[in-house]
Amino acid sequence: MKTKLLSFFEKWASWKSVLAFFALQMLFNLVIMPAFSGSNEHDLPVLDLQFFYTPQQAYEIVAAYTPAMRQAAAITRLTLDIIYPLVYGMMLSLLLVLTFRRAFTPGKIADLAVFIPWGGVLFDYLENIGFAIIFLSYPKEYFFIAQISAIFTALKWTLIGVGFVLALIGGVKLIFANKK
Repeated sequence: MKTKLLSFFEKWASWKSVLAFFALQMLFNLVIMPAFSGSNEHDLPVLDLQFFYTPQQAYEIVAAYTPAMRQAAAITRLTLDIIYPLVYGMMLSLLLVLTFRRAFTPGKIADLAVFIPWGGVLFDYLENIGFAIIFLSYPKEYFFIAQISAIFTALKWTLIGVGFVLALIGGVKLIFANKK
């Protein structure tokens, strides 16, 4: 299975593909997600964009949302925010194939790096389920779900960050290898 997925990523790995997924990601970030979640209509923090928060902080934010905003946020987490992680997962995996995997000898570590973004995607999905429960069940508060969602959020951002750091390391190594 891993070999088939690596072959798939290698087949699609090009700067044109990375750029296309980057453009799609920016479209989601700047237009689609704000429009559908209602986050462009208020100055409240968006839980997805926090690195970490406590259950109390999560419920303070949720309490400040209107019922319509909570419903829009829940629906967005269960619809558009299912597609969005696939977009950034593909972009980052393809970027890792083009940089880290090419910069280092193919093997377990270089191959494994390509899959790190998909751990972030998994935690994003788990986070979204938690957020939907939190938004839809309010004013009832499920502190355990808020706590585990905060952990999923931190793990999501950590894995995405690691993916970008590895892509940067691979890119720098490729640049300096070509100058020799």
